[in-house]
Amino acid sequence: MTTLKAVTEPAPSRPHAGRFPATRAFDSDSAAWRAIAVCLGWSVMIVAAHQTRTGAVGHRIALVLHLLSLAVGFGTVLAVDACGLAVLAGRRTVAWMVRLSARTDALIWAGLAGLGVSGVFLDPAFGNVATLLNLYAVLVVGLNGVYARTVRDRLPLLADGAGVQDLPRPLLRRALVSGLVSQAAWWTSILIGTFAS
Repeated sequence: MTTLKAVTEPAPSRPHAGRFPATRAFDSDSAAWRAIAVCLGWSVMIVAAHQTRTGAVGHRIALVLHLLSLAVGFGTVLAVDACGLAVLAGRRTVAWMVRLSARTDALIWAGLAGLGVSGVFLDPAFGNVATLLNLYAVLVVGLNGVYARTVRDRLPLLADGAGVQDLPRPLLRRALVSGLVSQAAWWTSILIGTFAS
């Protein structure tokens, strides 16, 4: 009487299985709701600023909070983008960059929210073209932040030692575009706030 033994055959190899493992779960509905929340928050700030009149003391306090929020939000963005350059230079891994980006999200959004709330009490001149451009630059910062989150959520679960060369090219291009848009929008808002306010 013979005994049948189960033989486990190795699964067929897939091209690039080592380089491009399974991607992170991505929830497009959550991204859409985050974008809607950004637009609603932006609209509420504008309406509130139209209805608010601030005295000299309140204006100074709001300005201090505005600058502190800028330091927190934009300072964190600069730090993250500098780390991104380190990844491009091969000095850091993609996995390290993804973890850093996730941990700094709260600081960036807190800074952006602080800029919006304090800006309500700075008596913005809505009849000024520069002010309107500044407001739209802030909106771009927020929406681009949502987009950057979607790019990060689509990144593969790479091994700790994986570098930028292991990223799918489309995702790398999206990450670079998001970084450039972020810098352009932040600097536009900062320069207008500095020289046109």
